[in-house]
Amino acid sequence: MRWLFVFLVIFITSCGYRAADFTEKKAEGKLQDIFCVRSIDINTPEATAVDTFYRYVSQAVLSAGYRLECSKWTDRYVYLTVKKLDVKPIGYSISQRAYIYKVSGIILFRVEDKEKNIILSREIWETVQYIGSGLRADIERRYAIEELARLIEARIFSILTELE
Repeated sequence: MRWLFVFLVIFITSCGYRAADFTEKKAEGKLQDIFCVRSIDINTPEATAVDTFYRYVSQAVLSAGYRLECSKWTDRYVYLTVKKLDVKPIGYSISQRAYIYKVSGIILFRVEDKEKNIILSREIWETVQYIGSGLRADIERRYAIEELARLIEARIFSILTELE
């Protein structure tokens, strides 16, 4: 049992986790920039896709060390356009219910300033597979879209940390 504890301590310390230091972010001037997620456009009839992408884009902005607020003090506006969202069942359970989904998406991520000048524009391509139990019908399809949104969050976080 002791070796398991030692292994976990070594694993956690070697994975590169570092707590965010907001005094460092303040010195860099990142906390002065205020972002607003202006719009998320999805051309698909998925029930919770807009809410899911909004949640993960907001988390990416906050994780990058910026403030998130839609007001008259907002400096930068975020626009997310999902050009393609393809959800395909690729595996079925014994009871013939889909439980493995392949989700691929092409997302246009754009940041503008108050004068509508484009500060940043990137196209993000991602593909992910989600494996469920095959018992919960449409819920697993939504979880598969959420997995894609998590990957998009990581991409947007890395893009925003490079933003000056």
